[in-house]
Amino acid sequence: MTMVIYMSFFNENISFKINSIQTLSWKKSTVSVAARPYHALVFRICGGALFEHDDITVSTNNGDVFYMPANYSYKATYDTDNEIIAIHFESPISSFAENFHFENAHIIIKNLFKKAVEIWQKKDTGYYYAAVSVFSEIIEYLSVHSAPVLASTTTFAFNNGVKLMETNFTSPDFSVNDMVNEAHMSSTYFRKLFVSKFGVTPVKYLMDKRLVHAEKLLATGNYTVSEVAEKSGFSDVKYFCRAVKKAYGVPPSKLYQYKTAALS
Repeated sequence: MTMVIYMSFFNENISFKINSIQTLSWKKSTVSVAARPYHALVFRICGGALFEHDDITVSTNNGDVFYMPANYSYKATYDTDNEIIAIHFESPISSFAENFHFENAHIIIKNLFKKAVEIWQKKDTGYYYAAVSVFSEIIEYLSVHSAPVLASTTTFAFNNGVKLMETNFTSPDFSVNDMVNEAHMSSTYFRKLFVSKFGVTPVKYLMDKRLVHAEKLLATGNYTVSEVAEKSGFSDVKYFCRAVKKAYGVPPSKLYQYKTAALS
C-alpha cells in the first residue's frame, strides 16, 4: 500500500508505507541508537532531547515535530522524562534530521498525531487508509506552515554555508571547504544535505555557477579571457579554458560566437 505525496521539508515527491504509529515514553537518560531501516516523524508530547550525529547537534522540545531519517545512527540525551507519538514509515527518500518548532499552533499538530495513533491502535476496517489520510494531513500542515512558523537548526546552519557561496563564488580563494566551515558540519554530511536539496554535489554546483557568470562576462566583450577567469573565481586561466571547453565544447575566446550562432 503506497501513496505519493509532496513533503515540503524533503523538497521532493516521495512514496511511503507506514509501519507503525505508537506512543512511547522513557526516563531521563543518554543512549546511543544504531541506524534503523525506517524513517520516523515524531510529535513530542513532553520532555526534551538532544540528538548528535557526526558533527551536527539538533535539539527538540515539548510541542515540536522531529523528523529522523532512516539509516541514521545517533546519540540521544533526554534531559527529563519524555513522551512522544512516533510514526515509523518506509520510503526511498534520502534526507537529514530536522526539528520543527511551532510558535502558537502546536495543539493542531498534536491533535493530528493523537488521531493517527488512535486509528492505528483501534485497527478498525480500513484503518490503514485512514492513518495514511491523517499522515497526509500532518505533512500538508507542515508544508503550509513550515516557512513562517517552523525553524530547523540543521537547515539554518546548512543555509549559512550556501549563502556564503552566493556572495563569494567569484573569489578565486573561495572553495567548498569554506561553505562546510561556515555550516559547522563535516564535509561528508554537508555534501549529503547539498545533494539532497540541489541534486548535484557542491563542487559541481560551484563550478556551474562560476561558468554561468563567466559566460555573461564574455558576452559583454569588455574583458579578456584572463580577466573573465579571475572575475569568475578561477585562479588558473588554463584550468578555466579547459573547464569552458568541457562544458560548452568550445574555448572561451569562441564561446560568445558559439552561443550567438546557436540562437540564430
